[in-house]
Amino acid sequence: MSNPGRRIKDLLWGVALAGLVGACFRLWFGLGATTHLSDAVPWGVWKILNMVGGVALSTSGFAVGFLVYVLRLKRFQPFLKPAILIAFLGYGCSCMALLFDIGLPHRFWRPIVSWNIDSFLFEVFWCVMLYFTVTAIELAPLLLERLRAARAVRILHRIAFAVVVVGISLSSLHHSSLGSLFLVTPQRLHPLWYTPWLPLLFISSAVGAGLMVVVLVELLWQRWYSPASGACVGARRTVSRFGTCGAGEAVFSPDPQNPTMARIRSLATIAATVLAFYLVLKVVDLFLHGGWQPLLAGTWESWLYAVEVTLGAILPILLMALPRSRNSVGGITGASAAAALGLALNRLDVGVFGYVRDAGVLYFPSLTKWMVSFGVVAAAGLVFFFAAENLPVFGDELPDTCRFVRRFRFTYGSFGQVWDAALADSLRRVTLIAVFVIPLAFVLMYPPFFRGAASGSTVRPATGMDALRSKLRIDGDHGGVLTVFDHADHQKRLGGSTSCVRCHHLSFPQDKSTPCSRCHQRMDNPTELFDHEFHLSAVAARDHLSGLHPANHSCVQCHPAQRPKASSGAKDCLECHKQDMLPVAIPAEPPDLRLAVSFREAMHRTCIECHASEGKRLDKQRLGDCQTCHDSLRARPPRATLARVAQTLTTRNGGKLGH
Repeated sequence: MSNPGRRIKDLLWGVALAGLVGACFRLWFGLGATTHLSDAVPWGVWKILNMVGGVALSTSGFAVGFLVYVLRLKRFQPFLKPAILIAFLGYGCSCMALLFDIGLPHRFWRPIVSWNIDSFLFEVFWCVMLYFTVTAIELAPLLLERLRAARAVRILHRIAFAVVVVGISLSSLHHSSLGSLFLVTPQRLHPLWYTPWLPLLFISSAVGAGLMVVVLVELLWQRWYSPASGACVGARRTVSRFGTCGAGEAVFSPDPQNPTMARIRSLATIAATVLAFYLVLKVVDLFLHGGWQPLLAGTWESWLYAVEVTLGAILPILLMALPRSRNSVGGITGASAAAALGLALNRLDVGVFGYVRDAGVLYFPSLTKWMVSFGVVAAAGLVFFFAAENLPVFGDELPDTCRFVRRFRFTYGSFGQVWDAALADSLRRVTLIAVFVIPLAFVLMYPPFFRGAASGSTVRPATGMDALRSKLRIDGDHGGVLTVFDHADHQKRLGGSTSCVRCHHLSFPQDKSTPCSRCHQRMDNPTELFDHEFHLSAVAARDHLSGLHPANHSCVQCHPAQRPKASSGAKDCLECHKQDMLPVAIPAEPPDLRLAVSFREAMHRTCIECHASEGKRLDKQRLGDCQTCHDSLRARPPRATLARVAQTLTTRNGGKLGH
């Protein structure tokens, strides 16, 4: 293997080890401490990029199988085993990422015994699980051949056609169902991406981009493992589908007449044709379902949509349509890479970015989410290298005669050469990588270090400056920009005890005049007030519910039966808490009791609005300025002015400084 390929392995090991640290943190500290998910944005990159996008990029198995077994295009037979390996690893890492994304990973098996036939996710779960099993069966002959289990290999070859047909059916079903999944949110998903044609768009884009992924992997493998790039160690010759491997002989040539190049170009052309069909569907959909108006609106969503379509369809089609790029390795590589990136962006648009405007929250994954997401993919990449180097994936014989490792060099021109020479053994390299990566990942992702930074600094309660707390020292983050709040004076001037509701507009149940810092717990970010787990248990105890999980039977108290259990359809909190939380009658616009704004916003909004209105009434225009409350922000006279004042006072008092 050439040095560039070896560098890729080193990088994959580093990312995989960092992802392992993040996965441990996720399992130990939970979703809340390690992700930026919320009720407004409940789905992140694990479910969308790894699961929805990952399985779409792994359609190569059923797509190439359809070409070979159903359409009888035997010239694509050499691509079948790499395509199945890609599908196996793609579905495997997607399932692994989904395992981290569910709240209770140890209960992943529940859909097997608890059937919810009305859910698209139930069908997706079964299809993905069964198709993952099918790809494992399809890959089994490669391992059994290495173990010399000839009888088992013959049996699997006999049932290969039936297994492939089942795999094609399962993959087609769940790809269309993934598109159908987003049809349940017509009011939330941006109109550029919401369309009744989502199932058809999902499966057509997945087939086109999945074939392009096979092309990309083929080209990268040949670049890293072709004897022309390094040396085929030894003088023996091995015949593979790339050509003849001998000392110094090139196996793969970018010549358009080369048989391997012709097959790759043919498969990429088919993929581009499928993407052209997908592009036509997108254009027709814009006309039929009114998507042109939001596309021409000039919003960031419209630009994102344009980038997605350009990468995922237009650029690959153009590169494969032009003769010069179609007949070059660089052109085909660019087309396949653009198709893969465009598909990933499309799934992110449909699953994440398309909901940003409705949610009102800009979601950006935490470092832990990024590391686990990329770590799972990196682990799959390492397994791919191991399987391809030790099993007959890219040829009909075991790849044990061509170990493309450059010879030891005694002169070093770069750090990379020193690294390769000193750490030629794989175990030493991985150990050294782990020594550096694991501690660094621990420090960068350890949740207790960043819990405050991720959600805003925690607010400190106000402290009383006397025993009766008639004056309060308010310094939420102890940053020094504090306020001395004369509580007794404000209460007296605003009307006595009846004026408390002007500031204490909401109280916790069974409480009176709840302090501001109890709800507004973060200095710069909102605080989630609603404790779902507490309400489940409290309602179950109040209504004396019974059963194995009594809390689960309390859902109907807030959520309508036979409806999705979402916050948008839940009963208003004030239907139960009108008497014990609101000090006055329900206002015209009931407050949102799920979130409390940041402490800074709550203080400024309450104080500044009141001071501004009082300033107009009393003709004190500067009453609403910052320095009215924050003494530290008041303008100080310069030192020269203070010196002149001191000199004047000293002169007037006969040489003594006046007081």
